Amino acid sequence: MGKTKYIDYYKTILEKVSFDKHLLMKEYSKALQVLQDHEKRELNNWLVSQGIIQKPILFTSGLKNKTTAKPSSMISISKTSKTSSARA
Repeated sequence: MGKTKYIDYYKTILEKVSFDKHLLMKEYSKALQVLQDHEKRELNNWLVSQGIIQKPILFTSGLKNKTTAKPSSMISISKTSKTSSARA
C-alpha cells in the first residue's frame, strides 16, 4: 500500500462537507494552499464529476499561501451531490 496523498484526503473532506457551501469553500481554500497545480486541476475535475459543484472553480497558479478561490457567492453547488451515498 502506498501513502495516502493530500488529494485523496481533500476529496474525502470536501465530499463530507459538501452539504454546506461555507464549509466547502473553507476546506477548498485549505486544499489550494497545499496541493500542487496538477492536483488542483484534478480536484476541480473531481468536484464536477461527483456533482458537488456544477462548474469548475478557478484558481491562479504560482501563488503560495494565498487562497485564490472565487468567493462562495460565485460558486454554484449541485443540489444532487452524492454526500449520502452508501460506501462499500
